Amino acid sequence: MVYRDHEARRAYERGYYAQHRDKILARRAVRTASRTPEERRQEAERRKSAKSRPGRSDLAPERLELLRARDRERKRRRQQQNTPSELDARRARAREADRRWRQGNGKEYAPRRRLLDRHRYAANRESVLSTKRQRYASDAAFAEAIRASNRSSYGRNLDKRRETKKRYYQEHGDELRARQRAQNRRKYAKDPRAALDYYKQWRLRNLERARAYVRVAGNKRRAAAAGTHFTFEEWETLLVQHAGRCAYCGSAERIEADHRTALCRGGSNEICNILPACRHCNRRKHRRTEEEFRALLQSERRATLVAS
Repeated sequence: MVYRDHEARRAYERGYYAQHRDKILARRAVRTASRTPEERRQEAERRKSAKSRPGRSDLAPERLELLRARDRERKRRRQQQNTPSELDARRARAREADRRWRQGNGKEYAPRRRLLDRHRYAANRESVLSTKRQRYASDAAFAEAIRASNRSSYGRNLDKRRETKKRYYQEHGDELRARQRAQNRRKYAKDPRAALDYYKQWRLRNLERARAYVRVAGNKRRAAAAGTHFTFEEWETLLVQHAGRCAYCGSAERIEADHRTALCRGGSNEICNILPACRHCNRRKHRRTEEEFRALLQSERRATLVAS
């Protein structure tokens, strides 16, 4: 029978194979068993040379897109021609063939498959993650499977994860601490009262650790001051000069000694580096110098005037 239409011929071949599949496989098995060692060697070489031919991943993007469009069209036609039961049977046979192929070629194909998966993920990362998030939110069984896999992976690699985390912290400690300080400042600026309440509750729950932190901070401040310190008489004179008020906002409540240049930034603990400040301004100033903090206050006043 001669077919001028290539698709019609392929449809006939598929139908014939589906109708006589068992006989075809039996004849193939007999033919394979009757081959001589030389014929088997030649067949193996032929298959090896066929595998070395360029695959779809080696094709030009335009050619690859044409092949994919052709495959999609063929799949659509098959789905229209076949009943649901025939489609299920076809999918089952395809999965079984894929499983047998992987059993025989899995070790050889695995590295290439992993490389292709990485390229595909890198090219479609946002789409893949979005699809997984949607399925995780809507499919309870899938979500539980993901959580079970994560727990299993975490348990198997616990020591490795700890070692990696420890090594990363040692290599990037300064960067991580700076990032955490910046995050804490943003959080405090957003809601100072909530941050202070949290620290107060934490201190009540962890009193010994809080005291230890205070001792360490005091030791660091004394070391930074290099043994120098202003006297009580100098502090009283400074308070009189500022009328017992904050040098930044003029408040007279809870006055503390503030360093014009913080000890952590090279400032000294002498009276020439000290200003009286209320607790609120002293906490807000933090590591800033006097000039930086006054510039901040001035910009806030200008913004208030413009807004009003």
